[in-house]
Amino acid sequence: MAPLLEVPAALCRLSAARAGAVAMASSARAASRRGHRACVCRAAAVACLVLPLSAVLSNFVWSPARRAALQDQLWPGRSSFSIARRSPGLARAAQAQEEDDDDILPPRPTPPNSTEAMALQAAEAVMRAYRDGYTRQSVRLNLDAAASLEDSTKGVSYLLKASLPIVKSFATKLWNGEYLREVKASIVDEEVSTLLYREAENPLMDAAVMFLPSRDVVTSPQFTNFFDSMGDRLVVLSNSEQAAANWKVENRGKDFYTNSESGLEICKVFDQRSYYYYQLPFNNWQMTFFRAYPFPWEIYIEDLSYNLVKVGETEGKPTYDQIIAFMDAYEEENGVKAYQKVGKYLKDNQQRPDADANPLAA
Repeated sequence: MAPLLEVPAALCRLSAARAGAVAMASSARAASRRGHRACVCRAAAVACLVLPLSAVLSNFVWSPARRAALQDQLWPGRSSFSIARRSPGLARAAQAQEEDDDDILPPRPTPPNSTEAMALQAAEAVMRAYRDGYTRQSVRLNLDAAASLEDSTKGVSYLLKASLPIVKSFATKLWNGEYLREVKASIVDEEVSTLLYREAENPLMDAAVMFLPSRDVVTSPQFTNFFDSMGDRLVVLSNSEQAAANWKVENRGKDFYTNSESGLEICKVFDQRSYYYYQLPFNNWQMTFFRAYPFPWEIYIEDLSYNLVKVGETEGKPTYDQIIAFMDAYEEENGVKAYQKVGKYLKDNQQRPDADANPLAA
């Protein structure tokens, strides 16, 4: 991986096509303060960015709802962060295909049984969200298979070393694994925050994945500028919950303490959680959070016979009370006695150090 001091140069090393696109977008933003004529200038800039995309977006058709968001980009005074949260420019590129393509969903995914299957599910979920206009997303991959319980005491540096191949596999599979040149990985702080840059044959299909992104990294001027310069390209934050200075999108900046305003802005930008796969002991059950965009969030438990059983689903990330209600209903319906699940729990988790009383704290 590239050393820390090379990262600023690496972030600036955009191709001529990328630089032109970024400059065009910046000019449009500057013009936005000059009234109606600025709207026309911005529309022209968006059109210039859109035309080259038509040849590479045949598999990614934007929904009418997201296409309508193009109007938002043409209004003056909108911040660059707000513009980056959606991809209205790409919507224009696919408009001609609207009559020919319906939003047909694939079979609903279930929790995967391998890291490769998980990486593929996550990449597909992220690209479905990207097709719907979300250029800034967050995911949580299950890294248990890479970092065993016996190694959990080695810290986040070990987690990075053990799990980086999983995240690289995820980054490689974006855009269906097509048009890929290489995936470059660089540690961008003095700990473990790592940028994986997916360089594609077409610069507009580049993507960035920030793995284990710490609070100080994502709110630094260097990276807020980088996120902005990516424009309509995909940027994904992965496993912020396990970073050295960890934080969660749903906490709306409260994890950022003295920098809560910047943290809130980051949480708003990356609010779209397109893939989430996490397992932990809870309420004397081995529980699984699972979500793959655009499907609902699901809660599974491992029953007394070690089968994975779905006990409930919600549109948003389920709360503590919702999960308890799902489990109570399951236990009542199936006649599960307290001593049965407690006995299984103790057997399964007697050596597990991270059993959380509250899954929302994980």
